[in-house]
Amino acid sequence: MNTQNIQNPFEIRYKSHHNVSALVGKYYPSVRLKEDDFLKKLNEDPKDVPRAIYVHTPYCDKICSFCNLNREQLNGSLDSYSEYISDEFKKYGQYKYFKEKPIDVIYFGGGTPTVYKEYQLEQILKALNENVKLADDYEFTFETTLHNLTDGKLEIMQKYGVNRLSIGIQSFSTVGRKFYNRTFDREETIQKLLDLKRKFKGEVCVDIIYNYPEQSVEDVIMDAKTIKDLDLGSSSFYSLMVHDGSTLSKDIKDEKVKLNESLRIEKKLHDAFVDELTKGEEYYILELTKIAKKGRDKYKYIKTRSFGGDTFPIGVGAGGNIDNITVFRMKKEMSMFVEKSEYQLRLDKISGLFQFPVVEKNILYPMLEKREKEIFTSIIDEFKEKKLINETIDNYTLTKDGLFWGNNISRDILVRLIEETL
Repeated sequence: MNTQNIQNPFEIRYKSHHNVSALVGKYYPSVRLKEDDFLKKLNEDPKDVPRAIYVHTPYCDKICSFCNLNREQLNGSLDSYSEYISDEFKKYGQYKYFKEKPIDVIYFGGGTPTVYKEYQLEQILKALNENVKLADDYEFTFETTLHNLTDGKLEIMQKYGVNRLSIGIQSFSTVGRKFYNRTFDREETIQKLLDLKRKFKGEVCVDIIYNYPEQSVEDVIMDAKTIKDLDLGSSSFYSLMVHDGSTLSKDIKDEKVKLNESLRIEKKLHDAFVDELTKGEEYYILELTKIAKKGRDKYKYIKTRSFGGDTFPIGVGAGGNIDNITVFRMKKEMSMFVEKSEYQLRLDKISGLFQFPVVEKNILYPMLEKREKEIFTSIIDEFKEKKLINETIDNYTLTKDGLFWGNNISRDILVRLIEETL
């Protein structure tokens, strides 16, 4: 056993699954492939796994204070970029991967995918529809803000099958929205959402970010109550993360903003939001950072990514995987292709299972080899003692504390399975 690199998994709180998913690559070197290897894979018979397409738009017309993601302030026309995305659908649509099996999930992320002009949006969605077959029960999501989603854009999106919107609300509080550099105050935001729900036939979901400066428990409870009052399909809920290069990080450095770094307060806000939104049992915890209304939002995209499905990436800044090949789109004419071993793929699936509050043993156990199962059982016993996980005959379930520490739990399991079998 090699335990020299195993540290206290709860020294800091990991707020994102990205803190977990990149771990395996630190232990096992990547095997670089050429584009020809990738294209050859696309002409093989598609495997029987859930499949998604992720389309990245690295542009915004207004930048959130906390953001340093792969995006930039829109300055000029997006004609060339929308043409590039359209051409990507035409290029890859000719391969067996798309011709012989439908796609289950489409996800347009960013940036802000509704930053396109109406004619650009139609160009992209028309190319998608002409080159990609969708499954009967497909999920088709667009991330958006409220200020740039016009009636014309909404009409085009519905015309081409968009059936789910993920709206970056961040907070319903006027103070919180100002901090996040969001357009509209609380009342305007609510009216915009009500109007949108009348016009859009699909599911309307929102993102909430908690733990901004001076935020109170009453603030997060108000956010949760507003979500219920608006009858929204689901809400993501993330703790505020400060990214290097963001406006917020610069303001903190210049002492214009002071954040409360207390884990106690962060957990208090987290628990208050979860308790309020799940009160009455209309809403349930779908995954570590998503609460959905029962019978409504299924969030197939995250399930596809977490349970071993394919995610085909399109657009600068997009990443995904097709079978055992991971793809990173760095520039329009530059992509990186990396081959993963069966061992790496298996670890990815194990990690993905622990993004959800309930892990079924009959799914998990076949993934573990004998020694790994012994290590895993020991880890789980520790988490049970800390009251982070409950165990039944059929599954493992995160407690409320376990939900808060969920990414740390997933990360610790992955690190120790690797470290103690090296």
